[in-house]
Amino acid sequence: MESLIAFSPFWLAYAVFAAAGYWCWERLFFWLDRNNDVRRFLHMLGAVILFTPAPISEGSSFFAPAFLVLPFTALASGMDEAMYAVSWFLGGLCVGLFILAVRQFFRWMKNRSGAASDS
Repeated sequence: MESLIAFSPFWLAYAVFAAAGYWCWERLFFWLDRNNDVRRFLHMLGAVILFTPAPISEGSSFFAPAFLVLPFTALASGMDEAMYAVSWFLGGLCVGLFILAVRQFFRWMKNRSGAASDS
């Protein structure tokens, strides 16, 4: 984790450009309804792809974006060596799905309380 501190200016630059990339990713789905669950899922998928870090090699303390680690490790060492990066993606996907589920629950509670106050 010391690489996060030592390379903080580079991580800051990556965060800025990844945020711009995420904004572009969101704009790709303009044709879906704004309150569509598929659109929310695709936005979460873009966030997972862009913002999930992974160690540059298994057990390393140096991190890089997982979408870069996975293909380059697979090309250099083979897919068996790169499978650890997939677990980082799956972890990010689980966190994203949990956040989507909590947001959906609160949205459901808000709609339910709004429908109860109307009647």
